[in-house]
Amino acid sequence: MFHGCPRPLSADVSLSELLALARPPRELGAWIRGSISRLHIHQAQPGARRRVLASPDLGFLLGRCAEVAVREGERTIVAASETLIAWRALQVAMGTPYLPGLHRLQVLLPGLRCTPGGFLVPVGPGSPEEVLALCLEEGLRVTGSRIVYGPPRYLPPPRLPP
Repeated sequence: MFHGCPRPLSADVSLSELLALARPPRELGAWIRGSISRLHIHQAQPGARRRVLASPDLGFLLGRCAEVAVREGERTIVAASETLIAWRALQVAMGTPYLPGLHRLQVLLPGLRCTPGGFLVPVGPGSPEEVLALCLEEGLRVTGSRIVYGPPRYLPPPRLPP
């Protein structure tokens, strides 16, 4: 389905396009850029009421909508929330140029992948806090972390703090 990581919708996507993608009676999530926390969009028609919940917080949308409109390349597509949740990964930036105890980490965190300056580990519906707590227990100096989404082969390398 995806050829890369999902991204927020382009500003070129119209409200009418989003409403056309919504399938009543469920609310469609729309991952957008912006400073608003959330925006409810409704279209009432005889026999069908279309609803879109727009937010820049993908995690918020995944917890409230069965499907979310995202951008893949230049296309707007609708993805099942379960698919996007399964693609969640925690990107961790480390304070050291090497990963001490890498073998132990790989045993404790299945799917761990080393990246420049840190590692990436799939968390799916699990808790990223558990991964960070494990890092603390192992004495690893974490300088930053964030949740990223995408099929494992497309997940980006971490952006290192300045």
